[in-house]
Amino acid sequence: MKGINALALVAAVCLITASGAQGEYIYAIQGDVLYAIQTGAGEWTELSESWEGTELITSINGSLFSIQGDVLYRLSRDGSWTELTDSWTGAVALTAGGQWLYAVQNDILYRVDPDDGTWESVPGSYSGTTHIAWSDGSLMVIQNGSLYRTDPVTGDYTELPSSYSGTTAAAATSTYFFVIQGDVLYKVNPRTGDYENIGSGYEGATEMAAYGNYVYCIWQGALWKTDIRTGDYENLGSGWEGTTAFCIL
Repeated sequence: MKGINALALVAAVCLITASGAQGEYIYAIQGDVLYAIQTGAGEWTELSESWEGTELITSINGSLFSIQGDVLYRLSRDGSWTELTDSWTGAVALTAGGQWLYAVQNDILYRVDPDDGTWESVPGSYSGTTHIAWSDGSLMVIQNGSLYRTDPVTGDYTELPSSYSGTTAAAATSTYFFVIQGDVLYKVNPRTGDYENIGSGYEGATEMAAYGNYVYCIWQGALWKTDIRTGDYENLGSGWEGTTAFCIL
């Protein structure tokens, strides 16, 4: 990735699957509707409505969590929801791991209790943060074009090598961090920052999630499944233009 020219950052934030996810379904918000999509065949079911404008969604402990406007919601697999807290206007990133939710709002990183939505701040300044993900017991934070491995309690961090300017999507599993930069999908070691080019042709993809040996993304209105071991990819179906939030549970 080092040496790649920076591209204009796409504003849409891709949200990431968390530890504890079963990986059975992708959950996507398109327009006003929350959908469940089978990770194998791409078959989908409409779950619930009233989600217009939602760009942040993640999963942990068998539940989905989303921020819509000012409100943090906990959602069940059937699409029903519970309002947790209502102070999240301006949040730009959301992920989960280690039994907590993490959100960035107004340059502050918050650790959030998924049971009741109560929160506390994590030390540090997070101005310029565009993507966060949970991998290998730490938060992976892309901030001002750099990648940091961040302690979720103390805020202590290590800057990892290379430039991440122009990253349009990010996702993670317990063992790898993934980014789309330019038109290339990269697999990154969350401890060392070493990276591998998995394949090209992903330009413009802004929604991505990862589980096991596969990465899923929305590209040109279609849902794609990529094998991270081989780079082989499969089209799971079209009709997903306008998807704004995306994760796996």
